[in-house]
Amino acid sequence: MTLLLKGGTVVDPSQDIDQEKQDILIEDGVVADVGIIDPNSEWEILDLTGLVVVPGFIDMHVHFREPGREDRETVETGSRAAVAGGFTSVMCMPNTTPVNDNESVTRFLLSKAQEVDLANIHPCGAITKGSLGEELAEIGEMVSAGAVAISDDGNPVENNQVMRRALEYSRIFGIPVVDHCEDRALAAGGCIHEGVVSTRLGLPAMSRT
Repeated sequence: MTLLLKGGTVVDPSQDIDQEKQDILIEDGVVADVGIIDPNSEWEILDLTGLVVVPGFIDMHVHFREPGREDRETVETGSRAAVAGGFTSVMCMPNTTPVNDNESVTRFLLSKAQEVDLANIHPCGAITKGSLGEELAEIGEMVSAGAVAISDDGNPVENNQVMRRALEYSRIFGIPVVDHCEDRALAAGGCIHEGVVSTRLGLPAMSRT
């Protein structure tokens, strides 16, 4: 199948294309040409005049709650929502049940993604077992299984020695650490920055330092 996207405003930083009126020729699902293209009567043609054409977006922080909380989200429903919004790749946080802190959960997510076959699913493994901040998860095994990063999602790793080891492992395996930067003792359940306004309103406050 050949599809011609005609007359759209193309934005593609990887090709140094910035808001140029161009056509895009797609053959068998692959971009074959970009430019001013004369249409062929045998092609399917979509008029994109007034629309912007961009590469697929990437969301680096999604919550696909499968396994364990399929009542909230599954790999399939999350993938469908992603592609409907123009996101072709997503990174799934490890806050599943059980937590994605080992290779079996990582492999499960990739297996489900292959079944659904919509967005590109990139699992993010937990930094610590159970995301409890106490003991490192099996980082090497998760990376071997397909994890692309590590994070305890909304839980800070407050043990500095544990975080130090996590950073050392991340360097070894060439993956980023996606950290929730918070000291809960300092945050103290606050809902606003500490200062004149918090005092005047009588609201529990968080220190800025």
